[in-house]
Amino acid sequence: MPRTRRSNLPGVVYHCITRFVDREWFFDHPEERERYLFLLGRSLNSSDWRCLAYALMSNHIHLAMLAGQQPMESWTKAAHSPFAHWMNRRHGRLGPIIADRAKDFQILPENEASVIAYIHNNPVRAGVVRRALESTWTSHRAYIGLAPRPEWLRAEEGMIRSGLPDPDVFDAWIDRTPGAAMDVTLEKQRLALRRRGALELGTPTVGAEGAVFPLYALKFGHIRPDPRRVIEVVAELGDVALPVICSRRRIPAACDARVIVAHCARTLGITPSDIAAALGISAQAVGVMTRRAIEEHSRIVYDLAVERLGIEIWGDRMTSAAFRPSAPALPASDGVPTRISSPGGSGSQGG
Repeated sequence: MPRTRRSNLPGVVYHCITRFVDREWFFDHPEERERYLFLLGRSLNSSDWRCLAYALMSNHIHLAMLAGQQPMESWTKAAHSPFAHWMNRRHGRLGPIIADRAKDFQILPENEASVIAYIHNNPVRAGVVRRALESTWTSHRAYIGLAPRPEWLRAEEGMIRSGLPDPDVFDAWIDRTPGAAMDVTLEKQRLALRRRGALELGTPTVGAEGAVFPLYALKFGHIRPDPRRVIEVVAELGDVALPVICSRRRIPAACDARVIVAHCARTLGITPSDIAAALGISAQAVGVMTRRAIEEHSRIVYDLAVERLGIEIWGDRMTSAAFRPSAPALPASDGVPTRISSPGGSGSQGG
């Protein structure tokens, strides 16, 4: 079966996992880990990818890598091929060391900190050490100043992306945060798509009021987001508390948010009954909402919500607009502005 061509997005963080053949070949000496890191750093010097974190476990390797314009092979081949030759000479053997090409799991921005914590806590999870700072197998000691920091390791950027630029605070956070691999949602959905038929850019889908979105069509099926996730995204972008959206309160902002949720669900192929169950209302009420036009002040929330959910489902952009982070929460006492406004702006607060 031919390999699927990689399609890495520049500026996106990937959790890359490399395993040794049949899990038999191990890093059993510090010199072997040092050699791999030397070759990895040398390969990154000729690539525009950046390494944010690493863990060199006994029989597999975890890397958090920020993708550049060049293909992933710009650094994997330059690091793994000479490392395999070196290991074969060292152990007097022939044949492959690396088991197939590295896995690359796309990470959403809000999950980057969790992935770095997961990577740094791998030795703790394996029972090798009690705390991340006790292991020399990961980049954690270099992050917090207990080991030299190689030039190719972007530890400062990793801490900033984690929202914890202070090394001591970062270390304390790693101690209490196991993290997660975040390799389930996007990758399992892609595998399901490949089993059903390759992704292909299909006929644009018409959303609310004739808005056109170039959705990805599938040959033999369609993967939809979780209805609850649609509500969460709209709540975040619209600055309306999620419990309020799922209540029967008639606050204008909550009503606006429910209409946006209903239109997003229709655009993404979620059935009225499924989104109604998540909202706690009837399917008939959802049908009424989808027949209502989206107010002008709510349209940008709808556009961004569809785009965000498209990235989560297919790992690509559903619209030509660049992805924009959500706005900070409005200072409403109960998390509910009087009316939804454009992200980045401020809603009018009622008395």
